[in-house]
Amino acid sequence: MIQVSEAHKLIQDSTSIAQKEIVSVAISNKRILAEDIFATRNQPPFNRVAMDGIAIDSKSVELEFNIEGVQAAGAKQLSLSSSENCIEVMTGATLPLGCDCVIPYEKTTIDQDKKTAKIEKSSIALMKNIHSEASDYKEGEIVLKKGTMITSPVCAIIASQGKSEVSVYKTPKVIIISTGSELVELDKPIEPYQIYMSNSYAIESELKSYGLTDIARLHIPDNPEETQRQIKHALENYDILILTGGVSRGKFDYIPGTLDKLGVKKLFHKIKQKPGKPMWYGSFENKQIFALPGNPVSCLVCLRRYVIPALDQSLGKNVTPHYGELQSTIEFKRDFTLFASVSATSFTDGRLLLFPISSNGSGDFYAIGQSTGFIELPPEPKIFKPGEIFQYYSWQT
Repeated sequence: MIQVSEAHKLIQDSTSIAQKEIVSVAISNKRILAEDIFATRNQPPFNRVAMDGIAIDSKSVELEFNIEGVQAAGAKQLSLSSSENCIEVMTGATLPLGCDCVIPYEKTTIDQDKKTAKIEKSSIALMKNIHSEASDYKEGEIVLKKGTMITSPVCAIIASQGKSEVSVYKTPKVIIISTGSELVELDKPIEPYQIYMSNSYAIESELKSYGLTDIARLHIPDNPEETQRQIKHALENYDILILTGGVSRGKFDYIPGTLDKLGVKKLFHKIKQKPGKPMWYGSFENKQIFALPGNPVSCLVCLRRYVIPALDQSLGKNVTPHYGELQSTIEFKRDFTLFASVSATSFTDGRLLLFPISSNGSGDFYAIGQSTGFIELPPEPKIFKPGEIFQYYSWQT
């Protein structure tokens, strides 16, 4: 049995960076950038009008101006002919030459017949309501770093550089294998001694939130021959195998023995942690095999603590650890790392406050459903006090 830190290192050391591929920006959501994105022009590329109204020369002593034209968004830049005049401007338009102040329509009195606009002196200020050229970034600057997850705002930045395609890390083919004759597929009749599958759906949901799409699910009953046949097929056709159940010491826990027979290299089996002690991890050629415990809380904790960081590393994702402040005492006497469910709340001063959630053990997924994540508490000390800081793993991406 090994420590959490050892298990983490063994997984990270055996995780390789994924290959790259080019995809359309339109379908790049949740993918991880495999290239830096550079600005192809200044942003904004010109002094941009920020509000509908009139543009004037702020040095003018006039309070009533003659309207000499309209500057539309997307139209060629106009020029102000006199400081006694103004130009009507639309949001997003380039600022006319000779103008350095935009006064919104709400602050003007327009006489359409006379083509004049009156304002108050207090409305005049240099560069007011103008988004200055290159104030966001300059041509040639890195606007997005490799390892950034593409979200809708990130997608907008990429598209604003005129790129229709982008280099991203290739996502793996994953199969989720649930084991156990007690498991019943959803919507099927169930006996009193059976339970519905939940782990495989929770795992799939988690993986999809990370942008993985090539995911298969499989259920294997407690049969050694079928277990070996199905896992052999999975090893031949998928990059990552995530198994749940069948990894402890029960008479029907066939997974460790089956993996050994199939030539999978075991890197560890069992971790000094609670929950999730029975976890098994190994590799086969360039594939990774995560065999998680069957208890729902243990399964999800191991998924978030070990599988997701391995995916982050493989996909080159930039990750910032989160830490929070414990708000009530936790006692844990065993010489194990404890993963404690918590509800996290952001405080007004920026602190993350962590409130422990009580549960009935690693099978109590109702309790984990009330949490926002969990914290990692080291084997020493045995009492963890309010105000102490610990790493926090959120269920959210």
